[in-house]
Amino acid sequence: AAIEAPTDEVLLDFSTSGRRPRIGVLINPLSGGNRNGLATVRNTIAGYPQVVQSDVQTPQDVLNALLYFARKDVNLVVVSGGDGTVQAVLTALFHNRPFEKFPLLTVLQSGTASMTARDVGFLGSPVKALQKLFRWTQTGDGKPSKIRRPVLRVAAPGHPIRYGMFFGAAAIYQGIQYFHRNVNGRGFRGEVGPGLTILRFLWALVNKSKDFTASVPLTVKLDQDPSKQFDCLVVLISTLERLLLGMHPYWGSENGSLHYTAVKAGPRHLLRALPSFFRGFSGYHGTPENGFYSHNAHEIKLNLASGFTLDGQLYTPENQQEPTVVRDGGTATFLGIS
Repeated sequence: AAIEAPTDEVLLDFSTSGRRPRIGVLINPLSGGNRNGLATVRNTIAGYPQVVQSDVQTPQDVLNALLYFARKDVNLVVVSGGDGTVQAVLTALFHNRPFEKFPLLTVLQSGTASMTARDVGFLGSPVKALQKLFRWTQTGDGKPSKIRRPVLRVAAPGHPIRYGMFFGAAAIYQGIQYFHRNVNGRGFRGEVGPGLTILRFLWALVNKSKDFTASVPLTVKLDQDPSKQFDCLVVLISTLERLLLGMHPYWGSENGSLHYTAVKAGPRHLLRALPSFFRGFSGYHGTPENGFYSHNAHEIKLNLASGFTLDGQLYTPENQQEPTVVRDGGTATFLGIS
């Protein structure tokens, strides 16, 4: 059964109750956005001795830190790291259950792409975000809001269960490999590097370059629907409403919590379909007849002939005879302050 993440409503209005959030900050010093300016982040936290903090680099580090936070009665976990760090936090929270009651989450824009933070977290400088958050906890200055998002539960053959927000395969997997080989490390910040990779992908499609956009055989089953087999150019599953560059490439009408979109190899009218595709509606050309599919589902089974990415981390199923199963794993609640 899906795990619900209850949170304490009192935390959002503590001015009269007197009960203030107990904050724990996870810092991944290896995340792209933390490689410069981390000293300023640490100095900001140091000005608030009641805030608990821990450095993390591995999933085990994350679990150990969250267990420590739980012992310290933390009920608001701040993640200063990239999408992979957020994935490790979600996996520890939902799979290992270190807290008796799920904490609120706040995600800082501290990664390379920070796709999760751009949808449900604080935008801009991590230092300014922390200052805004701490000021709210001290004085009540600011308007807090909660953003609730379903979380993906991903079970792949030969891998432990993981929880995250964005699953991609075929050209998305290939694109991340290309990004790490050719783009990352060149000094691009924010969405610039991933954006250039997307442009490279589109250029390869226009020129029909199979070196960059090789299709992948896929068998997919959505909920109780019959399985479908086709050569896939792109497949993505997410619960985020905003992807890179503000894209919202879903237009399914079902009530499932998982957004699923796939593009068949050799789609027709690709360039004409792209503008509406990115804005979240199929338009005249983004149809199944032209090789574009988008649905909402509760569970998606995929037999993949290649690897996949979950929040920027790369994985390869042990075999393609067993499906990789992506389902609704519960709900996380993120805190924002305006």
